[in-house]
Amino acid sequence: MSDNTNNIDKTEKAMPHNGKLFEHYVLSNNINRAEVARRMHMTNTSVYKYAESPSLQMGILWKASLALNHNFVAELGAALPVDYVTPKELELQNQIKALQEQMAGLQKKIEHQQIEIGVYKNIVGK
Repeated sequence: MSDNTNNIDKTEKAMPHNGKLFEHYVLSNNINRAEVARRMHMTNTSVYKYAESPSLQMGILWKASLALNHNFVAELGAALPVDYVTPKELELQNQIKALQEQMAGLQKKIEHQQIEIGVYKNIVGK
């Protein structure tokens, strides 16, 4: 293998500290850690250890996401310096494009109707 595959490019983003991501969500939403532990079916000590861990297993992130109704996996994916569009995002982009085209058509109709109104006003003398 070449040296390029063995060395991490220093300009790449470092992996986010998963525990801090987890802890920040819990604290910023004023969620009691004991409640988090109950929802995740684990001890309070485990929750504190997760907050300190720089890298959490996918299973833990999944369980935390379900327990807290927050997608930590997607949040990490958004921080990844790799372009990727999910099927849901692609569908939404297509819907946006279709709505923008529909809006452009409606705007043309409005402009046409405003011209007609102007003509009618001139005819009526207002």
